[in-house]
Amino acid sequence: MITNTGGNRLYREIQHRLLEAYDEIHQTGNWIDNKYTASVEQKLKNITGRRHAKLVTSGTTAILTGLLAWGLMGKKIACANFGYVASANQAALLNDVDFFDVDSNGLMDITQRFGHDAVIPVSLYGNTIDYDKLNIGDHTKVIVDCAQSLGSKYKGRPDGSFGDAAVFSFARNKPIPTAGTHGALVWDDDAMVEPVHTATVNGKLGRTNPITSLGINGTPFELQAAWIDIGLDHMEEWQQRRRKIHEFYTESFANLPIRIIEAESYCESNYQKFALLSKDRDNLYEHFTERDIETPKHYIDNFGKFFGSDKTFPMTDKLCKQILTLPNHSWLTDAEIETVADTMKEFYK
Repeated sequence: MITNTGGNRLYREIQHRLLEAYDEIHQTGNWIDNKYTASVEQKLKNITGRRHAKLVTSGTTAILTGLLAWGLMGKKIACANFGYVASANQAALLNDVDFFDVDSNGLMDITQRFGHDAVIPVSLYGNTIDYDKLNIGDHTKVIVDCAQSLGSKYKGRPDGSFGDAAVFSFARNKPIPTAGTHGALVWDDDAMVEPVHTATVNGKLGRTNPITSLGINGTPFELQAAWIDIGLDHMEEWQQRRRKIHEFYTESFANLPIRIIEAESYCESNYQKFALLSKDRDNLYEHFTERDIETPKHYIDNFGKFFGSDKTFPMTDKLCKQILTLPNHSWLTDAEIETVADTMKEFYK
């Protein structure tokens, strides 16, 4: 089967370094928040230019940490109505969420002024919003969901460098794949170092310290940090491979009745997903499935219908019905890539 992720092949590529790290972690007994965690945090600061970084147990945890640390509870939060549900449900758990439709690329519609307590734009499929056009109130916080965009750039600046804080995610289908999940939060404000850390250790900095805030258990594991630490050293080469796959697909599908989601001119994408729109999406999906090619429907949820909204979301509805993503991870062989392209063209003959 041609899969949407390549975990076994990733493992073979980094196996030597990973096993050395695993042996060291177990031999020393430093299982949490230690050497590899610190290395990941430093590399994320180097990549984004941020002053601070905190590794946690998932991207979802990173979002919730940001909300807790910045005091965003019982507030009015603006969220994109389309994408992965974690971008919305953590805000909805603690706040009154206000959903906004997306554009034809699945990015949050930012044509209005946001006077909310916070706004959570999402860099979907590795593509960013036009940050210069994000119009916010004087007291509006911005937490950017960069779970899919590590390595992307906006007008030459790395994604993750915008907003009061930005969050990243590490899992089997992310720019830096891992055998499990972890996440990270990056920010600049020195005054937020202790609130962020406190929020990730259940609001209590130590056994003999008092409880000072609400919190969750977000303490990172060295075993996962090792995956991320090694993967970050390969980030650029993996991204370039995804770019070449994206370009090959784009050229191959030039005359087909589909629309490929591309980054706008202001954004240099990391090509985290090859997403396309097809009016015959469900039959196309079955066509690929019958030929053992994994093509997930990223994504099919209209958040407003579940969380509640009196608005209409026409672009969300369109994307939910037409979106499909093709395999484009770094470990596909050239033959597999050609098979995916040929299978697509076969469907439209």
